[in-house]
Amino acid sequence: MFIVKPDIVKDRSPILKYKFMSLDQKIISSLQHLVVIGVDGEEGYSKDAEMVSSKNLLAQFEQTATTRNTQAEAIRNYLAENGVEKPEHEGGFSGALHRAWLDVKGTLSNRSDSAAVSSCVTGDKAAIDAYQEVLDEKDLPGDLRSLLSDHLDEIQTDLKSLEVYLKEE
Repeated sequence: MFIVKPDIVKDRSPILKYKFMSLDQKIISSLQHLVVIGVDGEEGYSKDAEMVSSKNLLAQFEQTATTRNTQAEAIRNYLAENGVEKPEHEGGFSGALHRAWLDVKGTLSNRSDSAAVSSCVTGDKAAIDAYQEVLDEKDLPGDLRSLLSDHLDEIQTDLKSLEVYLKEE
């Protein structure tokens, strides 16, 4: 499927050029889902940063929240650059429900660093699965595949770091 997007050439004359994109609706929906996952990750890491006592974990969680925000924004920008209306920067219902559960769980028990790390591990595993599902698409444009592969590598690195923390705990 080709969608034509008019684009103004940035020179002295308002000449229109056309940018063709070949994102089908399934890929667009998948990318919109990755935006939601990124925002959920950002909000989840921010919420878990409030739970930890370790200064190292606090710094790591704050940095990872920023990274998830940047990833979601990169996907939103990719969609916009390819003629798709930029999706809202908001998380999903399941992410909000998970964070609410963590609030209840944290209130009923001692908030521990390992509980916060476990929460992040769960979220990162879900993100990895979602990214891998999109990357398994055969007709994914090369620039998009590269962008998503970079995101996936970052998430996998973060997950490994968290799993090491849990083993040492």
